Amino acid sequence: MDLVPSSHVAGYKEMDDPEDDEEDEHEYAVSASRFYNNDISEYHIPASKKEDAIDLDPYLPLQSAIANATAVISAVGTVRTTIPFADYVLKPWRIFMSTGKWCKDKKHPYYVNYMVHQKLLEYCEDAQRKRNREWRVWQNSERRKASRHIDDRKGENDPTDKVDRIRIVRITDHCLANPAWDVVNVLTNVFRSLVFRYQEKCEKLLSKSDLVDSIVLRPGDLLDDLRNETTTTMSVNIDGKLPSPVYVGRDDVASLATLLAVSDLNPQIMGKKQAHSLNGTIVTNVSKRNKKFLNKSDKDEDPRHWNIAVGWTGKNGRGYSNAEKCMEYIVKEHSKRKKSERRKQAIRNLSPVYRMIWRPYQQLTQRAKERSLKPYRVFTFLPMFFIVYPTLFSMVTKIGQQIPSVRNAAIYFLSITAPTRKRLIDYIVAQLKDLLQRRNAARKAASLLID
Repeated sequence: MDLVPSSHVAGYKEMDDPEDDEEDEHEYAVSASRFYNNDISEYHIPASKKEDAIDLDPYLPLQSAIANATAVISAVGTVRTTIPFADYVLKPWRIFMSTGKWCKDKKHPYYVNYMVHQKLLEYCEDAQRKRNREWRVWQNSERRKASRHIDDRKGENDPTDKVDRIRIVRITDHCLANPAWDVVNVLTNVFRSLVFRYQEKCEKLLSKSDLVDSIVLRPGDLLDDLRNETTTTMSVNIDGKLPSPVYVGRDDVASLATLLAVSDLNPQIMGKKQAHSLNGTIVTNVSKRNKKFLNKSDKDEDPRHWNIAVGWTGKNGRGYSNAEKCMEYIVKEHSKRKKSERRKQAIRNLSPVYRMIWRPYQQLTQRAKERSLKPYRVFTFLPMFFIVYPTLFSMVTKIGQQIPSVRNAAIYFLSITAPTRKRLIDYIVAQLKDLLQRRNAARKAASLLID
């Protein structure tokens, strides 16, 4: 399957003329009907009937695969070397434009890292909505049966259980935890077509879903070597960042990604005893207190959006022997954090000032933070503005000293591009001011919450 169809790339045009195709098909149909002595209608479909045909979706194989899936592991990536003069140098405004409007290369990270996952999430959400509808229909029918035959329904499955969500496990890169001005991120974005920007855009897209679970796995630099279990352990962090440098083996990443896709994300309840009836079914007795607990847990069962970093560490460091131990730690830590946030939120809700002022403010800042991306574009343009363009200008001036016509052409080019350069500088300054304002606002909000 072609993950990026040509029809979804910028500048796509139909190469074949439909009139020529119609003439060729008619010619072949006449030849076949004469040879087999049959009617021409058996070999030729008129154009009027072809217009009524439905065009097949190029993503139909992906949609059919997701229809009955419970988990999706995505390790899709691309390596596209930047074409310096075509992409950036001669047309620097393309850095700040939407890539889908000008790039005709299907290998661009915009198409592979972002657009493909946009379609993937769309199909997963459609499949989840269908499952939820079917579950509600079954749930209503079971409740009606239970109301008629209460005694006969004891010990059977409780229809209040939740339908399993589709889970997307996306493998990205640990460099996304670093700031946009990090040296590795700047060089990679300059020479690899802003790959980290569209990786982060994909992560933001998955985290906004309110129907499916998404788990982003950020491994360090991948190695083909197997891990020496006597001297090296696996290290994970639920905040998506580990101390640099980070290295990890491909086998360990595959094992952890598989466990994240198929494991239960709820912590195990230790020491819980369950009563069984004579026929072996579990006896459930839902009291009023348990009903309150179930209602509370139902509210907490929102889609999970986790961000996990994985790497190797030494034996003396805080690590785990295998992926199963890492999975247990991840589930426990997320459960602890969830309980801690619930307690803190309950304490904050006691204050009327927090409910009236700071809660709406935090919601607005959180939404803005979820929508905004790191300024990868700005820090991709700055090296060219301060290094590439001055170098080219010095080369042109040296040549122009010997050729007067070239010098005049360079001066004319600079005079024409002066408004564009001014707009770009103003945009960069505005982006930096906005970044500083957001950072100061976040610091003030954090200091007020601490006080």
